[in-house]
Amino acid sequence: MAVVSAPTKASFSVFQTGVFQTSIFRLVLALPISMFVALGLFTFMAWMVDNGHQRSPEQSQSFSFDMVMVEQEKEAQRRQRTVPEKPETPEPLPEAVPKSSQSATSTPAPSMPNLGLDTAITGLSINLPTFSDFGANQQAMPLYRVEPRYPARAMKQKAEGYVVLSFTIDPQGRPTTIDVIEAKPRRLFEKEAVRALRKWKYQPKVVDGKSIAQVGQTVRLEFKISQ
Repeated sequence: MAVVSAPTKASFSVFQTGVFQTSIFRLVLALPISMFVALGLFTFMAWMVDNGHQRSPEQSQSFSFDMVMVEQEKEAQRRQRTVPEKPETPEPLPEAVPKSSQSATSTPAPSMPNLGLDTAITGLSINLPTFSDFGANQQAMPLYRVEPRYPARAMKQKAEGYVVLSFTIDPQGRPTTIDVIEAKPRRLFEKEAVRALRKWKYQPKVVDGKSIAQVGQTVRLEFKISQ
């Protein structure tokens, strides 16, 4: 029988040396191959980018060419359209018959009879009002007014009445110099009427660019219980 001897230490070291040399050989062989492959990939990518930039002008040129062709076709269609016929002109209307010239007769203004009224009466003097008097005493319309309060005493008595006041409108448009002309019943509504009139506001009267007072103004305030 043959006796198999155990591997010695020297043979194991020889085996390790062979494996190490094989690994170095593979590394040296794979390094240039990987560099070549990487260089080829970068070159291919650069070529693709350049090729894309070169093709974009061609696409824009073709697009503009198509637009020009479409515009030319539209222009040709416009030219081929027939010109619409002119509408028939309406027949001229007959001339209007000239109006006969008539002599304008002026209508004489009616003469007003002069009525000589004798206003002089024995023991009594009467002055007829003129238009200037009406203009001076023309009643102004208030821009802002406050209604008077109903007195508690009159409300308790269920009394109704009125108050007539005379006043002057100052240049600022406020009532001043308020006097009671008439009141019915007396000493019941006067105080509230005067208090309300003082809060009113009028449009100032302007003459020659200056605000002036308006005298001779009157107003009647009625007090009625609402049903």
